Amino acid sequence: MRRVVTASICAAVLWFGVMEFGGGLLHQEENALDRHQSGYSETVSLEYETRPLLSGSGEGADAASEDGLHPEKAVYRPDYDGAIDSSKETPTVQQGTGENANTDEKAEPETGAAGVVGKGAKSAKQEDASSETKSEPNAKPETKAASEPKSGKVLYLTFDDGPSRYTPEVLDILKREGVKATFFVLGEHVEQYPEIAKRIVEEGHAIGNHTYNHVYEKLYGSFGDFASQIMRTDDAIYEAAGVRTTLVRAPGGTYANFDKGYFDALEAAGYRVHDWNVDSGDSKRRGVPAAEIMSNIKESRIADTLNVLLHDGVGHEESVKALPQIIRYYKELGYSFEVLSDEVKPMQFQLADRPKWSRGAVRDKDREMLVSFGKQLDASGERNLSPYREPALIIHRGEETLVLESDQYELIRGVIHVPLLTLTEWMGGEAELDEESGVIEAFMLGKRVFWMTDTWPPKEEDESLMMDVPLRATLSEFGLDITDYVITSERREVWIEE
Repeated sequence: MRRVVTASICAAVLWFGVMEFGGGLLHQEENALDRHQSGYSETVSLEYETRPLLSGSGEGADAASEDGLHPEKAVYRPDYDGAIDSSKETPTVQQGTGENANTDEKAEPETGAAGVVGKGAKSAKQEDASSETKSEPNAKPETKAASEPKSGKVLYLTFDDGPSRYTPEVLDILKREGVKATFFVLGEHVEQYPEIAKRIVEEGHAIGNHTYNHVYEKLYGSFGDFASQIMRTDDAIYEAAGVRTTLVRAPGGTYANFDKGYFDALEAAGYRVHDWNVDSGDSKRRGVPAAEIMSNIKESRIADTLNVLLHDGVGHEESVKALPQIIRYYKELGYSFEVLSDEVKPMQFQLADRPKWSRGAVRDKDREMLVSFGKQLDASGERNLSPYREPALIIHRGEETLVLESDQYELIRGVIHVPLLTLTEWMGGEAELDEESGVIEAFMLGKRVFWMTDTWPPKEEDESLMMDVPLRATLSEFGLDITDYVITSERREVWIEE
């Protein structure tokens, strides 16, 4: 009986009759892992210095790095499980006043320069570029050659603080340009302009919840107030446009405003919280000129997945003027314009070490109030949640292709883990378990690699498990490397040497 296990591993290479055991401790993210929680120990070593998927980067330009993520960068947290390492040093973020002195609209606080975040990926040809590099002013950022069919670049154009008297003009521009966008609306403005909210939905755009009145002190003074505003706005959208939304954007963004309790409660109620990774800068002050907005856009970093922050509220007429040029700019870079939905993994700022606001923990009764509201919507059929599903992983080698569905691989901090047995058999090799010792032997391309479990046998006799191994590290053991890849929230493909 052959059985492939999930366990931590110690690898040795047998090549031309010589056995070499690894001497360096493998980086934590590249351990073999147990997707089924088998309880095996986690000691791993390999014979070479481990690296992420491609040299100098993780699985895409946006993967978490050793020195932590900058707070102005967003990271995907679909489960809101606090996976970001809060023990790492967190750079400070410049905060705005929260309200423009000379306008009716509330401004988003400044979050510094927008960064490449989330799971956008670089081409292997760009892997040596610094992750902090920005385009020169008024210059187009570098992109892949048009002949390369591996870009998969997606842009989410988002507008906050509407609807307002400027929103119809925004909608006219979007229709003329043939693109869709997502509008995060304020409940009080939906009640003021219900026909505009209805038009947003009728014309195929997505609509999201931006709270009722955008007053920071109330929203972040207690979760109870935040939850009440979410529910009130949800009802206002439904009354005006006849739809329920799961999309939420926190006024000012989540950084230093949200804590884990906010994230957890909203997730439990069925809401998806979206930040951004490109800030147009149109809310830094009243009347930011269109030319400055466009300059901010061009100076922002480029990734395969972009969420661009704009505003369509009172005081943002210059944003409307800049919009046609913004759309043309991203079209020239090869982006497709899509709308946010339940199926799009949220892009979010990391948790701050300390929230900006003095408040207690989320109270159970406030959490349950929002969760009960969400469950009632789901039970009534007014809201139909579509769970986020990771895209399939496609691995190419010459003319051969291996497709792994979302439950057949793991993407952990920028490192892909795949089933060892599946990988080796697809490439014409073999992998076999010695049930007496717990040693797994893989033979491929003239090399033998051994994985030795630290705890054997498994606790449950009938347990049939699958060992997941880091793709790049395992290929390297057999003398292969990854030549190119695309890792986004919608598309995951890897090309390896023939």
